Amino acid sequence: METNGGGGRGEWQVVTAGWVLVIAVLLKIIMRRRFSIIQWEALALLLIGISINQLQSLPEGTTAMGLPVATGAYAYTLIFVTVPSLASVFNEYALKSQYDTSIYLQNLFLYGYGAIFNFLGILVTAIVKGPNSFDILQGHSKATMLLIFNNAAQGILSSFFFKYADTILKKYSSTVATIFTGIASAALFGHTLTINFLLGISVVFISMHQFFSPLSKVKDEQQNGVLELKTVQDNHR
Repeated sequence: METNGGGGRGEWQVVTAGWVLVIAVLLKIIMRRRFSIIQWEALALLLIGISINQLQSLPEGTTAMGLPVATGAYAYTLIFVTVPSLASVFNEYALKSQYDTSIYLQNLFLYGYGAIFNFLGILVTAIVKGPNSFDILQGHSKATMLLIFNNAAQGILSSFFFKYADTILKKYSSTVATIFTGIASAALFGHTLTINFLLGISVVFISMHQFFSPLSKVKDEQQNGVLELKTVQDNHR
């Protein structure tokens, strides 16, 4: 979400909000996660709240890679929503399926495979283009190195979310972090807080409170209790 209602990161936040709905469906299918009606409504509110901030952010006639936005956006959105959502749910499933295993060991395996494939890519590039291209630190400054360490720390922190919380909480935290970034930009750099931004963050905070409220889980807990009672009665019979 941007304070000026512009494009770029704002549209990306709308896409990530779309991830939450897809992730919830995948969690329900793959991990048998149960959500109450209130929680589904909260996820819809999250998407609405972020979308409010982006109203009229795309000028008329905007195209994406030569395709009209109305045509190209659907294909790109489908790809950028489905693939990361599957990856997030898979990571959560992988970490929680071996809950007794140390998370540090799990991180070693999860990121080790990625490191191996990246090293193979660098090795192939070095073979094709010559040994000089093997210098992976060429062109990097202190700022880019700091960015690399920051992204690595985010990846490790994400694994703690996946194992001890869930993917949806991670998406909510990312959205809240973006909101505070917008507020900090307004305070430090004088960016204007639009009415769309203020209305959008209000809906987002309502969505977050509604999703994690104990009232949103009462119905499911009651249903679980009825199912457990019925199971005990059936076993007794």
